[in-house]
Amino acid sequence: MKQKIIVVTLLVLIMLSALPVFAAEDLSLEKAVKKAVLQNRQLENARYEISSAEKDIDLTIRSYYPTVDLKTSFTKLDEGQSTINPKAIIAGDDSSLIMETPDENYSTSLTLTQPIWLGGKVSLNKKIATYALEITKANYEQQEEETIFNVIQAYYGVLQAEGMVDIRKEALDIINDHLNLVQKNLKAGLVIKQDLLQTKIEKHKAEEELTAAENDLTIAHKRMVQLLAERKEYNLTQPENVPAGELQENKLFSTALENRSELLAMELNKKLIETRKELNANPYRPQISLKGSYEWEDDEFLGDDGWSVTLGGSIPLYDAGKAGIEGEKEDLALEKNQNSQKELIESIRIDIKDSVLSVEQAHEMMELEKLSLENASENLALANKSYIAGVGTNTGVTDAQANYRQAQISLLQAEYSYEIELFRTLYRTGQLSEYFKEVI
Repeated sequence: MKQKIIVVTLLVLIMLSALPVFAAEDLSLEKAVKKAVLQNRQLENARYEISSAEKDIDLTIRSYYPTVDLKTSFTKLDEGQSTINPKAIIAGDDSSLIMETPDENYSTSLTLTQPIWLGGKVSLNKKIATYALEITKANYEQQEEETIFNVIQAYYGVLQAEGMVDIRKEALDIINDHLNLVQKNLKAGLVIKQDLLQTKIEKHKAEEELTAAENDLTIAHKRMVQLLAERKEYNLTQPENVPAGELQENKLFSTALENRSELLAMELNKKLIETRKELNANPYRPQISLKGSYEWEDDEFLGDDGWSVTLGGSIPLYDAGKAGIEGEKEDLALEKNQNSQKELIESIRIDIKDSVLSVEQAHEMMELEKLSLENASENLALANKSYIAGVGTNTGVTDAQANYRQAQISLLQAEYSYEIELFRTLYRTGQLSEYFKEVI
């Protein structure tokens, strides 16, 4: 029986080992941006809004299309009504002068209405709908830029989390090596037990820090794939290209004024408000339409029939001052739009200044942290040698390890902060989509 169990177990292991192993897909920054633009749910909803705005234009044009209405009704009376028979009067027949109308009545009509002139409302409404479409497209471009930058931040967040895991693993390896040395020296009577306890405490801290770093990596990865609207595992690669770090504040500000979609949307909104004011400022627009009708009415369905054609027109004479009030509201909307535009331009100016300073500061910090790491590495090597030689303390070694670990973390953060600030500059000047144009 035991032999059968062993054989079955071996067969299962062989079958499991034969199953294909699917490795996580490699994902570059460019590929992540492409996936986000194609699959991000918010951008997908924004594309739906563009399609809806396009249909609004079609709806304004269809105001000139003819309409057809079919109406029918049936009326049942308590009893027929007595009425004068006009035919009997004409014929001079007194015997049938009074007649009884039926107690049932059917009425059916088929009417076609063709607008001929609507006072210019259709062309103005079409113009308004066109501006609304362009504003929707500008909002989409803004949302696309924001999504791309969010992906960049999330991508670097994963890379930084991976770097933190590597640093924590190396720190644990360094502490384990030192723990082995302390244990050997304790057996040889060269160190005191307190050194062993202190090193074990440092090892426990390092293990907890590694666990926390691994948890942070898991969350960072989930946040990134959420932006991609996927549930997959990826191996991220270091970006091969990053934007150039040469910055000229005035040039960047001019570029932002040309490319920022928010400014374009505000300019389009100004034109939309002006057109809407033109439409509402004149309520006295004549309307002309042609109506043709074919009707059946009798005590039987589809009884006596007849047709008519009517050319009609109308013009409002008094609107109780509503047009003036609407015009005042549009003037207020124009003032509000102008103030918002000025505020945005000032914010862009400040953002550009902030980007220039942040990039310069991040670059200087990165160079400083490189020197700090080099210094911390040398201090750690010196502390280890001194401890082995018996002239250094265990506390000196653990402090040097902590300083080395912190220098690694600071350099990691500085390097990624520098690259993110370069991409942030593109974001603030409205150039992210252009930067990734080959993949989106």
